[in-house]
Amino acid sequence: MTFFKSLKTAGRIFALVILTINMIIMTTTDVYAAADTKLICKAPQTTNALDLRTLGLTLSAAVPIGTVVYEDTMKVDVKCGLNFVDYSNGLSAEVYFKRLNIPEGSLGYGLTMYLGYGGEYSNEAGSVPTGQIIKTYAGITTGGVLNDYTEFSLNIPFRIVRTSSSLTPVTRTFLDLFQIGSLVIGSDETYIASNLRSNAVTVKDETCTVTGNANQEVPLGSYSVSKSSGLGAGIGQTSSAIAFDIQLNCEALLSGAFDVMMQFDGDASSGLGDMGVVALNSTSTASGVGVQILNENQQPIALAAPFSVASYPLSAALVRVPLYARYYQTAATINPGTANAVATYTLSYQ
Repeated sequence: MTFFKSLKTAGRIFALVILTINMIIMTTTDVYAAADTKLICKAPQTTNALDLRTLGLTLSAAVPIGTVVYEDTMKVDVKCGLNFVDYSNGLSAEVYFKRLNIPEGSLGYGLTMYLGYGGEYSNEAGSVPTGQIIKTYAGITTGGVLNDYTEFSLNIPFRIVRTSSSLTPVTRTFLDLFQIGSLVIGSDETYIASNLRSNAVTVKDETCTVTGNANQEVPLGSYSVSKSSGLGAGIGQTSSAIAFDIQLNCEALLSGAFDVMMQFDGDASSGLGDMGVVALNSTSTASGVGVQILNENQQPIALAAPFSVASYPLSAALVRVPLYARYYQTAATINPGTANAVATYTLSYQ
């Protein structure tokens, strides 16, 4: 009798131990299950996050590589839920923004999309937690319990950057940009950019052109040489500054922020290139002077150095560049005669 009682007691102890172990295992499983919990995520209406055609992008070959031609935020709607087993076990999961690899130039026209959700703009694949926790069930049970997706929106900052000189559209109509789902792959929803080849970008042949006569002559006048003052009095003396301008007609609707640059080049007087002094040409009979080019504030414009004359986006297509020119004494003595100099100017974009 005592033997059987002992066995019965031992059996209870054994069962109690087994029950305790089972409870510990279940509790431990609950703690770590959230990281592995898969979500079911869907777009309530559309997966089209961005229609490229609606942005009104306009490019030309002169738009510098590296220019951000468009920057904004796209808003996407999402609904996510758990499967029935995870829901029944009281699990939850965080929603992740999952950026896909976006190849350079994949938007066409030399354009690349960079996504900035989480603070860092990138076109490389990566996952960023959103802070959105899902505890609801997505589905219909055999008992007729209706689904209860959690619906929310995400705002995705993006930049479109010119990364190559190509102005050719791609042949695809859409591009996968990112997915919304759980950290581990579940039923993620993929969002796209659409209308990549349907006249999405307008391409212009020119950026800026010179209006009127591109080859200007600026008469500087005749001057008497004097040892006491003005020209003839010593190195650095100048004549009166004569105003002229160069007018540009620029494509005002080009996308992006960049500068229109102008640069003057010429045969600089010895050591005076930074002062914008051009040496007299070979047909001149005078000596001891050069021609100095000045900006609108009558400050010297260095030769062979680009300077900004306008910045995109432009408020108007017509850009006027006000300038001045004057004689500049380059030697202790000036020999009178004809004094002509030639400078060329070029436009670039940075």
